[in-house]
Amino acid sequence: MKGEDLGVKLFVPDDEKALEIFRCIKWSEGVHCPDCHSDKVYKRGFVRKTPVRRYSCNECGKNFTDLTGTIFYNKKLPMGEMLYIMANLDKKSVNRLSKELGHKWESVYRLSKDFKECLAKKSPDPILSGDIEIDEMYYSAGEKGLKKTNPDEEAPGTKTNHQSSL
Repeated sequence: MKGEDLGVKLFVPDDEKALEIFRCIKWSEGVHCPDCHSDKVYKRGFVRKTPVRRYSCNECGKNFTDLTGTIFYNKKLPMGEMLYIMANLDKKSVNRLSKELGHKWESVYRLSKDFKECLAKKSPDPILSGDIEIDEMYYSAGEKGLKKTNPDEEAPGTKTNHQSSL
């Protein structure tokens, strides 16, 4: 086992412990149906050999899991690895995370994209008021690097010397 792989394994939370903490946060006021908000629900086992618990509502008859209505819903990655990815998005690239965990780049990217979109929805744009200072403004004073607008013009510095031979 490579040293880097061992380091990653040390910091990836155990799936069962990660889901237990997630349940405590999501169901802090008790398990309730996401559709009708009834607290008359019963446990229906687990989702396909994973620690994700299934529930059924006695009021409306809908089935749901611990992950229903979250960004983790319909993701095939283990919960501990999803939490590891989210915790390291600001430190590591999606490509590096996918290689470290041995998952497809697309799976890690989709989770990171969903997480960022969820954060963008939850946090409103800041409203600035009072005196506001902006530091380090850059203003371009020249035309170097700009494309020519007139095709007949030569770009500066591209004139050639035509020597005539006698």
